[in-house]
Amino acid sequence: MSDTVEAKKTTFREPLIIGVLFVLGFWWLVNTLNTGNPFWFLPFQPSYEPSRIVVRDYGTAVTLRPGDEQFTPLADAIDAVLSDFRSRDLVSIGLSDETLRRYAEEELVIEVYYPEDVEFNTSVRMTGINQLLFPIDATHAGKNYVFIGTNGEWRAGALAVADMTPLMDAMVQLGYLEKQE
Repeated sequence: MSDTVEAKKTTFREPLIIGVLFVLGFWWLVNTLNTGNPFWFLPFQPSYEPSRIVVRDYGTAVTLRPGDEQFTPLADAIDAVLSDFRSRDLVSIGLSDETLRRYAEEELVIEVYYPEDVEFNTSVRMTGINQLLFPIDATHAGKNYVFIGTNGEWRAGALAVADMTPLMDAMVQLGYLEKQE
C-alpha cells in the first residue's frame, strides 16, 4: 500500500517539474527571439575593443585609435561603464538634429566606434549596433544614458548604465574635465 502512495507522489511531482521547465524554456525562447541574444539573462556583459574613439570637446573633435596615449584609459573606462546597466530596457529618448549639432559644436561627448556589431545582455534587440555615444558635459548628461547607433546614424532610444564614474574619472585624468568637488 505504501508503494502505491509513493508512486502517486512521484507521478504528481514529475509533471509539475516538467511543467515548470516547459514554462521557463518557453519564457527563455520568447525573450531570445525578441532580443536576438540567447544570453539576454546573464548578469555580466561582454567586452568589446573599439576601433576608434572620438571625443567631441566643445567644438573640437579628437579622434583616438588603438596605440594612441589616451585611447587605452578611455577604452578601459568605457568597458567598465558598460559592465553594468541600470535598466535592461531601452529608454524612450532620441537625439534631435539640434542636439546633435550642439554635441558637435558646443558640448563634450564621447563617440565610440566598433569594427563589429556589439551586443549586450539586455532585453533590447541589439542587431547592427556598432557605435555608442556618451554625453559627458552635454544635453542628457548626468542621466547615465548611452545612445546607440549604426553606421553613422543614431537610433531612437538609449541604454541606461548603472555608473558613469569610471568614464568621468578618465575624462578628468586626461584633462577634458575639471574635477568636481
